[in-house]
Amino acid sequence: MAMMKHAWDNYKRYAWGLNELKPISKQGHSSNLFGNIQGATIVDALDTLYIMEMKEEFKEAKEWVEKNLDFNVNAEISVFEVNIRFVGGLLSAYYLSGEEVFRKKAVELGEKLLPAFNTPTGIPWALLNIK
Repeated sequence: MAMMKHAWDNYKRYAWGLNELKPISKQGHSSNLFGNIQGATIVDALDTLYIMEMKEEFKEAKEWVEKNLDFNVNAEISVFEVNIRFVGGLLSAYYLSGEEVFRKKAVELGEKLLPAFNTPTGIPWALLNIK
């Protein structure tokens, strides 16, 4: 629990809303795997926060998702990375908590990702502009 609290508190202090924290430089960073979608660490951590009963942190993360998680970007994203980090994070948070916001966001993003799976070969595209 202490390690998760330490990691979460430092992410919140140095990189809140960005996709990653560089721990040595204490700088927030957002890789281009997600285009301009922000908050991968927040979404990724939702299930862990819930399971570890970090209620205040879960509440803050949920509020960030409600107010700031935006998929209306004109950018090329990695279908795989967005699928596992965002869709997976949102669905696991919904499954555990029953909070409707997570289901709605997962459906919204899933619909934007659908064209990547409609290919002549059946193999999804690696990259997709979700606009």
